[in-house]
Formats: sequence, structure tokens, C-alpha cells
Amino acid sequence: MMRNYYAEQSPRGFANEVVTHRFGSKVERDQWVTEHESDGGMNSAACGARPISAIQARRNVGYRGDAATQNFNSGYVEH
Repeated sequence: MMRNYYAEQSPRGFANEVVTHRFGSKVERDQWVTEHESDGGMNSAACGARPISAIQARRNVGYRGDAATQNFNSGYVEH
């Protein structure tokens, strides 16, 4: 079984809009996070990429929103 590594990014800084990225190696994931940790201009603290666990990645992809919040989370973006 191949191990995957994950990162997330919130393109506009909203908690209900998270893009989850899946990588085949930790080095590739860490390099991508370093390149994208400041994405988002003035909202960079909210939007920047960060590494996450497989458990958090599954939560992101599986989240479907609630009565008050529509979900805009993506599926996995493969790298």
C-alpha cells in the first residue's frame, strides 16, 4: 500500500472552501507547501497552504456542510 501525504489550502480564506492536495511523497508535499504557504495576497494567513494529516484530509473531502453553511470543499487534487 502506497503512503500519501496531504496539504490543504483555502483559496479565499473561508472555512467551508478548502482544497485538499494529495502527494506521493513527503518531499514533494513539503516543497509544494513551501511554495504556496503565502498564497492569497493580503489574506495569506487564512489562505496559505499547510501540511495536514490523512485524517484531516478525509474530513475535508467528506465534509458536506450543515444547515447554515454550504460546502465548497474540493475532492483530492492529485500531484
